Formats: sequence, structure tokens, C-alpha cells
Amino acid sequence: MLIFDCTQAACEFFSRKVKGKLVSPVQPPSAISLLPVNEASIERWQLHTTKFGKTNILVAMNVETRYAMLFVGLGRNDVDGFLSQFIPRYLGGMVLMALNMGLVLPPEVELNRYVNEWADTLEDVHFFKRGDRSVQAHINDVLGLAAHEAYEGPGLPIELGGLVGFDGIANRFLRSIKGGDYFRPAELAFQKAYRHLGITMDPQEVAQAHQRWFATR
Repeated sequence: MLIFDCTQAACEFFSRKVKGKLVSPVQPPSAISLLPVNEASIERWQLHTTKFGKTNILVAMNVETRYAMLFVGLGRNDVDGFLSQFIPRYLGGMVLMALNMGLVLPPEVELNRYVNEWADTLEDVHFFKRGDRSVQAHINDVLGLAAHEAYEGPGLPIELGGLVGFDGIANRFLRSIKGGDYFRPAELAFQKAYRHLGITMDPQEVAQAHQRWFATR
């Protein structure tokens, strides 16, 4: 299950008026109590939107791992368009990380089965109007990096390869939650995800592989 916590800006982005009535997939916070409780099956992300000039910018950040993805040029109210990018980007990013780390993946047919099964678990999607200030602070950091690229660097990426490259940069910075230990979002996200790819290594081996890869970047 995917749960998206939407800031006020994201709520407005995914809402529209039809014959004077507001139509939105975003539910009030109280509606979450109606969902089946199974924390192990839930991926919770926070969404925030802004504009750089006339271009819509959306950041999705995993609440637990602080892994972030940047979306550029999405259309307002296009929930299906967002999800059609989000799920392949997220799962594909984890596969790419495994390849970059030199991990042994299952054969292609088996890997595709694992990825498809993982994608199936994310088909149940819910949007709620709520947010976390700590997550928002980290989203603002990502937006600051994006603003630097847009206004002082080569410009924001638009194509998939450039967006994935931006995510790779944004997710390697050290972060901490409520004064806890520092971690890199990319590494923590992969630790949570790698078993979905059929990788049988233990967490310590994965951590060592990530450290070796990070040292060469």
C-alpha cells in the first residue's frame, strides 16, 4: 500500500473544481483510521509542490528513509500521470542501485517477477491531507538543491536519465531524524527494499557493498 501525505500545496495541486465543487483524491487525516492496519505493508511518502517560474515541481520523500524523488513539469490534477512515473522510477531506482553496487541479481525473468510482485503491493494508493515538519525540512533541502541547478547550474533535468541522476545526488547527503544517528537516504531506502528484488544477502553485506560503491563515486 502507498500512502501519500500531502502538504497544503500538494492538496491544491491534485484538486480541481467541477461545476463549482472541489474534486480531489486527497482525503482528510481522519480517513486513515478506516484503512487496514498492517504497517509492514505500508510505504508512506510526503508530497510537496512548488513552481520554478511556470514549471511545476513536485518532491516525493519517503517518511521513514527520507529517500526523495524530483518530478518536473507534471500537469495539475494528473494523479494517474504522477503514479505512472512514480512507481517505475522508484522500483527502477532500486534495481539501478543494486547494479551500481555490483550485487548479484536473479536472472532477468525472475527479477521481473519480483519487481512486478512488488509493484502489485503498491497498487493500493491513498492520499491524505497531512504533513510532517521534519520531512518538510528535508524536502526543502532537496528543493534548494533543485533551485541551484535551475538558476545557477545547467538547468533542471526533464528527461528520465537526468532526473534519476538528480535523485542520486540528493539522496547521498547525510540526514538525521530528531537528533538521531546520521544516515544516507539512498542506503537506508535500499536496505528496506532489496529483498523485494530477490537479493538474498544479509543487511551487513549490503551495507558493506554500498560503502564500497559510495567510496568510488
